[in-house]
Parts: sequence; C-alpha cells; structure tokens
Amino acid sequence: MKQFSRIMPAFAGVVLFSFALTGSAVAAATSMTTVTSVGLSPPMNVNSLLPVVNNDSSANAQIISLMFRPLLWIGTNLKINWQQSIAKDIVVSPDRRQFTIHLKNWYWSDGRPVTAEDTLACLKLIRAYGSRYLNAGMGGMPDIIAHAKVVNPQTLQITLKRSVNPNWFELNGLSQLFPVPAWRWKQYSIDKLFKLQDNPAMVSVVDGPYKLQHFTLGRGISFVRNDHYSGKPATLEHLHFKMYTSDSSAFWALKTGTIQAGMIPHYLYAAHSMVKNLKTCVSNGGYGFNYVTLNFTNPQVAFFRNVKVRQALALAINQTQIIQIAFHGLGVPSFNPVPTNPDTYLSPEMKKLVANPALAYNPSAAKQMLTEAGWKVGPKGIRMRDGQRLQFTMMVPDTSQTLIAVAEMLKADWQTIGVDMRLRVLPFNLELAKLHPHGNWEASMIVWSYDPDYYPSGDGLFNTGGGGNYGDYSNPLMDRMIYDTTEKNGSRFLYQYENYAYSQQPVIFLPYPEYVVKYANSLTHAQLMEGVYSVDCAPRALP
Repeated sequence: MKQFSRIMPAFAGVVLFSFALTGSAVAAATSMTTVTSVGLSPPMNVNSLLPVVNNDSSANAQIISLMFRPLLWIGTNLKINWQQSIAKDIVVSPDRRQFTIHLKNWYWSDGRPVTAEDTLACLKLIRAYGSRYLNAGMGGMPDIIAHAKVVNPQTLQITLKRSVNPNWFELNGLSQLFPVPAWRWKQYSIDKLFKLQDNPAMVSVVDGPYKLQHFTLGRGISFVRNDHYSGKPATLEHLHFKMYTSDSSAFWALKTGTIQAGMIPHYLYAAHSMVKNLKTCVSNGGYGFNYVTLNFTNPQVAFFRNVKVRQALALAINQTQIIQIAFHGLGVPSFNPVPTNPDTYLSPEMKKLVANPALAYNPSAAKQMLTEAGWKVGPKGIRMRDGQRLQFTMMVPDTSQTLIAVAEMLKADWQTIGVDMRLRVLPFNLELAKLHPHGNWEASMIVWSYDPDYYPSGDGLFNTGGGGNYGDYSNPLMDRMIYDTTEKNGSRFLYQYENYAYSQQPVIFLPYPEYVVKYANSLTHAQLMEGVYSVDCAPRALP
C-alpha cells in the first residue's frame, strides 16, 4: 500500500529550469523541476535511496526507479515492457516451476556489466530483511523460491516450491528484483544498509537513466542524466524534485513557475484556470482501488460479518455522485478489488457495471436487505436490532481533503438507509498503526496501490492471514479462488475471484480518482513522463 505527503523551499545545488525563446517558439527543455508522485497522490518526502530496505512509499519507489532499473519493467498497461526491462526474456518450464531469466547486455555507470549475480544479490537482501521487507508475501516472495542459481553471468535460474501461474509470478514476484551493485554493498549487513539508505555515497554507481547529483533530506533531490545508461537515453539532462508539505503548496509553486510539472488537487479544481497557459493531461491515478476496510474481529461491529449488511452498504453508495462532486468528474466507478483503469484484468461482468454504475446503486434494495438481516428502523431513522444501533466509526486519513469529502458523502448515503456512520479524521501514520486484527477500530478508509503486485490476484489482501487483510476477513471459498489465480493459467480464475469479491464485499469498494496534471509548454509529453511515476497521463480537454 502506498500513501503520500511532502515539504518545501529551494535546496543547494539545484540547476534551475530556464526558458529560452526564439521568436514566438518555446525552446525545448533540457531540465525539469517537479514534485514526487505527480498524477498519483499528494506530494511527499523522499527518505530512502535504496531498493529493498526502503518503506515502499510512492515517492521512494519513484526516486529509486530513476537510479536502479528492475529486472522487469511493468508498463502502465500492466504488461512487461521488455524494452525498458533488464531481462531479455524468461523461459518457463512445462511444469511452471522453473524460470530461466536471460539478461541483456547492461552496464553499471562505472562500466562494469550488470550480471545475474547482481540480481541474485537482491534476492539475498530480501531474504535477509525477512519480515521487515514490506512486500514480503507478494508474488510468494521470497518463501516460494526453493532455490536460485547463477547459470552464467547473464542467466539466472529460479526454481519454485510449487507450480504457479507464470503471469502472476512474473508480475508480482520477479517484478520485485532489482540488480544491485553487490561488489560495493557486500561489506554491509542488511541492518547497516537500512541505516545507510539515505546516504548519497551508496548510490554513486547506478544502472538507471539518472545519477544522483544532490540530496538534502526534507528539502529536495537533484539528478543528472546517466550518460552510461544502457537503455534509451533520458530526454532530460537534469531532473529535480522539491519537497513540499502539501499539494496546495505544490500547486502554488506550479502557478508561479517554481516547478514545471504538478498536479491540481480535486479541492482546487476550480483554480485550474489559473494555470490554463500550461499543457494538460489527465492521469489514471496509478493502478489501485479505494475501499473501506471493516474490522471483523471487533465484537462492537459484529454485524459486519453478515454479508447482507455489507451488500446493503455497497448498494447505498452513489458512486456517480461521488465522482461528480468530490472528484469534479475526474474518476471511474469501481466495484471490486481489480482496478477499473486500465481495465486489463477486469471481468466482463465488472466492465458492465463500470459502464452502467446505476446497476450497482439501489438504496431501496439496501433497505430491504437490512430488514431481512433483522435491522428495523428505530429512533431518528437509525436501524436497531436487539437493542443495538446500526452504527460504526470510520477512520479517515488527513492526507487529502478529497478523501474527507468522500467520507462525508458516504455518511449521507448510509444515513438514508438507516446506518449511523461517524467520522474520525486522523494522521495517516496513526491510522495505519491502528489497522491490525483484534484492535478496537471499526472501519477505515484505505487507498491501495498495486505496486509491485501488478497482477491483482488478491493474494495478501483478502485471503486468510494476508498481510494487507487488516480486518481479518476469512472465507474458505475466497481463499481457494485467490489460490487458483496464483496457480492456474487463464483469466477465468481471476474473473471468478473478482466477481465473487463484488458479491461478498470483504471490504466496501469505492470509486477511484483521476488527476489533472499541468506542465510547462517547453516540456514534451515524453519529458513529463520521465518525471512522473506509475501513471498513464493522456491529453484531455477540461470542462
């Protein structure tokens, strides 16, 4: 799960962006100053430069990807982009247990070749980090690997403990591997690497398109183009990120030209005319989904265990209205844990709902379900059963005014069917600290990002004991369906899982936002995309 924030002023060593005009034409840019997570979330600080030991925030993942290329680069279409991957190809054995990975001729910035040994070193780091590794379990990593060996300098062979769906293991497991400069880091223990993760000296040798030029924690980070990069050369000579404390600060920096690319928060959408002179694209917000997680272990809200109560909560949500009001029309309906945009893995049934969201909005049916579950309308319209009010408290992170607006609209929707939902707005870190089974929390609003688990199998989310299964939802049939998506080939197993998730509502699914991105006229779209991360951003006219 990725979440986000950020910080401000200029930092020493910055190469300022400049505009040179020739007649009426704008000269092509050679540098860009921006903020992290553009098109994905509010901006946030960078506090790590190293793979594996970082906290897996979107900002850290973005910065690390500029310096270190993963074995497999997953494009915004959720397919392997072989052109940007270090792997040349993967050969899978007939029993779907052995993966032989061939590397391209790739080089570190000091001229050394990137080898299979460097990739194996990353796996060893993941194993050494153990339960502290935040992606542990995704794609079965690392426990699913029986053994891994270097066949030759450009070939790594990984054998698994069981047969798998190759698409699942490649997109969710192998996608986590980054070749690392093992000959430089071998002197450090995993605990030492953790302590050194914000030390610029650790990334003096890289294999990505950019090299670190300057880093001041909490202020900014600056890169120069890596002239020894083995892939397509970066389009920018310099790339800079300022660290702001809020998305509104980033917006005003965009308006004044302090940064050349940024995002307009939904709550400032009316102000987009203030930067109408800039180019526009709309991002898909990354590959994820919004939801309300429910605590199935808290006896105070034991009614969440009744599927009719959960279905009623879902049927009462007017997703179209949330998109129009809270997101200013920039968003997509979402009714299950497989994201809507792109709809690469969306089942035909879910595509039908997305195209006709009114089919999933029926307050009258929701009321009937609650009545059938034994909840009768009581004082002030709130339903009761055996003397208990149908009420709960939902935690909402304070990272976004838009999320708070969505929460207020949910409160109104649920009140119409006799449910009293109370809001508790609190810092995201505090919310996350409370999210564990058997805690006293009742419900919480969450944003989930599929990265690096790009194949949305549900593994770790809704299977019994999953690391992201905050409410301890447990359903043997769901477990079986999720396991099938990881083991068996074919889309039908994924479709069965997502359709079942819609019917069961292990969490309450919410619409997913899109974001307006504005950027300087001197920047090309390709240059913009080098400064954003994990989003597709397409030109679109704004109303």
